[in-house]
Amino acid sequence: NVPRMMEGYSPEFSHGHMIWVDACMQEILTCNILIQMATVLNREVFIPELTAERDALTDLVNQKLWHESTGFYYDLWKDGRHNMVRHVGAFWSLIAGCAPTERGETLIAYLEDEGEFKTPHRVPSLAKSHPAYMPEGGYWRGAVWAPTNYMVLKGLAQYGKNDLAYEIAREHVEAVVDLYRRDHTLYENYTAEPNEAGQITQGTPAKKDFVGWTGLSAISILFEFVFGIRPDVVQNRITWHVNLLEEHGVKQYPFGDQGELTLICGKRTHGDEKPEITVKSNVPVTVEVIWGETNKQSMLISVASFE
Repeated sequence: NVPRMMEGYSPEFSHGHMIWVDACMQEILTCNILIQMATVLNREVFIPELTAERDALTDLVNQKLWHESTGFYYDLWKDGRHNMVRHVGAFWSLIAGCAPTERGETLIAYLEDEGEFKTPHRVPSLAKSHPAYMPEGGYWRGAVWAPTNYMVLKGLAQYGKNDLAYEIAREHVEAVVDLYRRDHTLYENYTAEPNEAGQITQGTPAKKDFVGWTGLSAISILFEFVFGIRPDVVQNRITWHVNLLEEHGVKQYPFGDQGELTLICGKRTHGDEKPEITVKSNVPVTVEVIWGETNKQSMLISVASFE
C-alpha cells in the first residue's frame, strides 16, 4: 500500500503500466548473483546475456528513474512522470550497486535527514515528508520492516558506510528487543516513532509471532551490523567491525560446511581502545579486525587449526 500508483490504479489489481524502481534494482542484483553463480559453476556461456541485461537495466534506472534536483530514485508512471514518492524501495540501488558513487552519497544523506528517513527507529518504509506517512506504521506507509532494513544495511556496507550501518542496526535491534521484553513475541513490522509513552511498538497492522523475516533482527542484523562480524566463507575470511564497548561475540558460529568458530571481543573503555580478540576455529580462517572512533585501525588474526 505504498502510495506509489498513478490515480485510477491500485497495486492490488494492476501494475499501472509503470516502471517500479525496486523491481528494476532487484533484477540488477539478481543478474549480479547469477553472474557469480555462472562463474563458480563453469557456466560462463550465460554471462554475456546476464551482463547485457544488467547493464541495460542499470542504464534505464539511471537515465529514467533518477531525479536530479531532489537526488532520489523514483517510480516512473506510464505517462513518463516520476511519481515523486520517496520510499524505502529506492535503497535497493545500493545493494544492487547501480547507483554511481555521487548519487549513492546523495541518496544515503536522506537516511540522516530527520524530515525524511531519520526517524527515532529507522528505516521507515515511506519518507516522513510524504503526506500519507503514518507514525503508527500503516503497513508500508511508515512502518519499519526487518527485510528492508537488512537490505539498506547491506547496501550501506557496500558503499563503505559502516558507522552509519551500525547506528541504524543498533537502533533497530534495541527497538525489537525492547518490545520483545514487553510482549514476548516478534512482530511483522514496527513503528518508526515512539508512542506517547516513549515506546516503539508493533506497527498497525502487524502480525505477532512473525519470526519469518523479523528473525533477521535477532540473527543477521545483530551478528553482521551490531557485532560487526561479516563472513566470507569462499575466502576463509571474516571482517569484524568492532563498535561495541561491552564484551560480545558468538560461540559455535557456523562457517561453511564444516567450520565452527568462537569469536569473542573483550570489554573496552572507549572506541579507540584496541580490542582484545579471541578466535578459535576448527578450519583455517583469517579475521580482519577494524576499530576506532576517531581513527580507524585494523589488525589481522590468522588461525590455522583448532585451538
